[in-house]
Amino acid sequence: MRGTIFISCGQFTEAEKRLGKQISTMVTSLTGLTPFFAENVQDLNGLDANILEALRNCVAFITVLHPRGEIRRPDGSMLVRASVWIEQEIAIATYIRRVEKNQLPIIAFRHKLVGLEGIRSLLHLNPIEFTDESEVLAALPERLAEWRSLRSSGIELQLASKVYREDGGHPVRWLETVLVNETNARIEKYDLEVRLPSSVLKHWNQVYTHEVPCDVPALRCFRFNQEGFGAIGPRDRRRLATFQYCTVCASADHGGIGAIVAEARLSARVWVDKQEYGVEKTIKELAMARDDS
Repeated sequence: MRGTIFISCGQFTEAEKRLGKQISTMVTSLTGLTPFFAENVQDLNGLDANILEALRNCVAFITVLHPRGEIRRPDGSMLVRASVWIEQEIAIATYIRRVEKNQLPIIAFRHKLVGLEGIRSLLHLNPIEFTDESEVLAALPERLAEWRSLRSSGIELQLASKVYREDGGHPVRWLETVLVNETNARIEKYDLEVRLPSSVLKHWNQVYTHEVPCDVPALRCFRFNQEGFGAIGPRDRRRLATFQYCTVCASADHGGIGAIVAEARLSARVWVDKQEYGVEKTIKELAMARDDS
């Protein structure tokens, strides 16, 4: 699984928003990693679980400090401050590095007008100074080249589909969830949740022992843990929950419109050591992956 790079860039001006998008494009093209740039969410309603989760799970962090205004200190000196939101995101990234001992590479850019204050005065960010956004874009490719080998935490949840058998003239597929452990530590405990469209399970009128109530209409939800599957050793992988599903019955449930079934989403997520890892694929994506294998 490829990781996510968190982009902490101002969004007060159109130039700042444009820069954040350009950095995102550059991250994708030069590293193959997934950029996270929360456009238009830097307000009280935007600092929510999505941003905090993205910070917690990212494999690298890019920050760009733009000037936000001048203040006078008690001693009479003047200071140009950066965005309070950017400063907060830097503080969270620092916590992840210092307290959680997570190796989080950081690339920092600071407008030459922005002064040094807060937690940044205790860090060695070695920010690259700039006066124009074009300087950020010119300096970034060389730094991003060092991140091409970055991976996620080493834990990945996968969904895979295989041709299984025919039943009643319908081709039945086999869906499996696989937990991959590319770390040097043994995974003793984990919790798994799988969500499937109810229509793909209508070939059988079956009651599943691990099914739990689902808060989303037309979905069925299943919960499992390490019991029955066992621990997963370092550099190992383990097949967890498996399901048989039928796209023919699903199509009939949607009035014979196969395109609707093709875009139906199957998802799973697993919790390991207080971290969440998820995967989501459409029926079509699973079929394409199966055909390519």
